[in-house]
Amino acid sequence: MLASSFSRATIRLVLGAACALTLACSQDDLRTGSPSPDGSFLAIGDTGEPWGPWPSLLEPQLAVGHALERAHRGSPVDALVLLGDNFYPEGLRAEELVSRVIQNVALPYCAFVRPSDALREALGGACPEAASPPPIYAVVGNHDVMANESVRLQQTKVPEYVANWEVPTSERPAIRELPGGLSLIFIVSEWPWDEDATRALAEALGRARGPFRVIVGHRPTISGHPQLLDMVATAARQANTVVHAYVAGHVHVLGAIPGERRGLPRLTVIAGSGAHAEHQPDTEYRVENADFLEASLGFARFDVFSNADDADAQPTLRVTLHRVPSLPPLAKFQAPEIAARYSIDMRGRIARDENVDR
Repeated sequence: MLASSFSRATIRLVLGAACALTLACSQDDLRTGSPSPDGSFLAIGDTGEPWGPWPSLLEPQLAVGHALERAHRGSPVDALVLLGDNFYPEGLRAEELVSRVIQNVALPYCAFVRPSDALREALGGACPEAASPPPIYAVVGNHDVMANESVRLQQTKVPEYVANWEVPTSERPAIRELPGGLSLIFIVSEWPWDEDATRALAEALGRARGPFRVIVGHRPTISGHPQLLDMVATAARQANTVVHAYVAGHVHVLGAIPGERRGLPRLTVIAGSGAHAEHQPDTEYRVENADFLEASLGFARFDVFSNADDADAQPTLRVTLHRVPSLPPLAKFQAPEIAARYSIDMRGRIARDENVDR
């Protein structure tokens, strides 16, 4: 068993090297003549695993980081969104602040990090600086809130090293407007999911400029979280608006679940496989009525297209789930595969791209 596993890993490494040398790799998704999006962001969650040995060869977070950089290089985005559980196993602690920022933020996401002088010195040239990186928006997950100091450190101390890092909310929802009419509404998806939280979310949905509204949280609106699901649906009805998508991590898969009743997000997107991928058995991870569900490393990409060249076409929000090779050398030289893709119009009508293999 061990020998066969080693052989498969060796084959993958050789293929990755051959891909780099022969330039026979597949091309980035948005370099092939597609129109440029009017607004975009990348989303990934559950990233903050402490690294094991030989990270440059074996660490899944680095593999996903390479794929994110490749996607951004192919068509630059306006934000990188981290969907919580940014630091396992119990959040961020003061005594490990610098080492964990380097390990779980700076090195995996070099293309997105604007380092402070202190971080630049600590990195010692290990992370080539990007010319004009987009903001990094992070929500907190259930592991992030375990240590009492973790949320405060992520809000106040991480920005001292990563200058473009922001945790938009720790209590009430926060809105960040991206180009193309793309409104991100950030929530803390931990308890309580009560009337006050519902009213606050409804108020934020009403204030968001849109026309496209995407809620960002850690826990997804799935059957394993019925009270959260009801809270989001009720808030959308109170605000009398469409929630085009809800993007979250927590479940360590790539997934897409269409909303089946009034008020639900038209598409719940799960991208919780930023450092590991698995189908978790506990009840809270139960996903029903999924159109797509796969335990693969990967990330989600959101793009708004105005369709200005077609007078009869409406603007659309395109949601793409990308799967990523599990080994960093392979992910560095091979474009991520499109696992599933959806288009959502302003009214919330959703269509799956059937040209993408199921």
